[in-house]
Amino acid sequence: MRVVGVIAEYNPFHLGHAHHLAQARCLSGADAVVAIMSSVFTQRGDAALLSPIDRARMALSAGADAVFALPAAWAVRDAEHFALGGVAIAAGLGCDALSFGTEVHELPRMQQAAQLLEAPDAAFSTAVQTRMQSGLPYPSAISAALEAALPGAGVLLESPNSTLGICYLRAMLHLGTSMAVVPVQRIGGYHDTRLQGGLPSATALRGAILRGNWPTVRAAMPQEAYRVLRAAAAQGRIHQPDALDTALLYRLRTMSAADYAALPDVSEGIEHRLAAAAGVAHSREALLQCAKTRRYPYARLSRLATHALLGLTDAFLRAEELPRAAWLLGFRRDNRALLTHLKEHATLPILGKAADADRSAPWFTAEARAYDLWALGAGLPAGLALTQGVTVV
Repeated sequence: MRVVGVIAEYNPFHLGHAHHLAQARCLSGADAVVAIMSSVFTQRGDAALLSPIDRARMALSAGADAVFALPAAWAVRDAEHFALGGVAIAAGLGCDALSFGTEVHELPRMQQAAQLLEAPDAAFSTAVQTRMQSGLPYPSAISAALEAALPGAGVLLESPNSTLGICYLRAMLHLGTSMAVVPVQRIGGYHDTRLQGGLPSATALRGAILRGNWPTVRAAMPQEAYRVLRAAAAQGRIHQPDALDTALLYRLRTMSAADYAALPDVSEGIEHRLAAAAGVAHSREALLQCAKTRRYPYARLSRLATHALLGLTDAFLRAEELPRAAWLLGFRRDNRALLTHLKEHATLPILGKAADADRSAPWFTAEARAYDLWALGAGLPAGLALTQGVTVV
């Protein structure tokens, strides 16, 4: 059995995701598609709109054969670590190929860029430092140095999916995996705020959902995925974007200087700016808008705030470099042979339920805490990680 893996968030699942799954299956010649999906918090630090089980059910109804979780310890990270966690699970499950969407469909150039970024030579490192000393933020300095070293490659880091694609390739080099690579041309803008012709963006879809514009939402989603969404909304299982604002501000306002210093990705005084903003902000959005600068971008601050909320420290994340298990969220009953295949070929333990995990493991206790915070924001009882089970479609 040939298996292709995809790494996603499905926040929520839409027609663009269904297109990618279909293309991944077709272009890879795979018999099954496995999705590795952010669990309760996303790469940018936001709480997911729907629970992992609801989002897994959407994906299973529209092209995925099995869905596994990417825990918060890897999901709420910069692109490099997000990719490393996802690729490690895909490789640990024995996937034969990895597929990702990209705005720039130039795999050889992407692979060249990945090799240089993963193992930079002295000249490249000097070029990055020189550009940073001239006042460029780190991402811009990397892009400019990459363009100078590989003419035409700088544009690869100007689009979010292409950037993430390069990070997937870097993770494959780092892990020494031999998975085939299946890029799929992305159609539509990643951050489009309006649902219009073509495939939608998740940003625009979330906005329409929160406004209650159901006819527009329905047109942007596969039929069964839309049914899952409406059922979740009817039962109050939607996590509103501001639901944890008070909890976050309380946490930030009561943290000590040592607590701030212990957070991941702290440098150049970013923790002082976040702490100062927390003292005056009345919401999460106001906090991030107040703290962001050219040097401290919104997404980095958003992740930092969520790390504080979840109690994730730099020391913890360094100790948990790679996922320790593959947590199954759901599968299709008409492809049970896939689970047998994965169990025979996986090098990671496959968890069918929380009871299968070592509940004392640091990654699991952190994930259970993330689930409980998400449940709090969604108005659900604590213990969601222990009770959600596996969905079968």
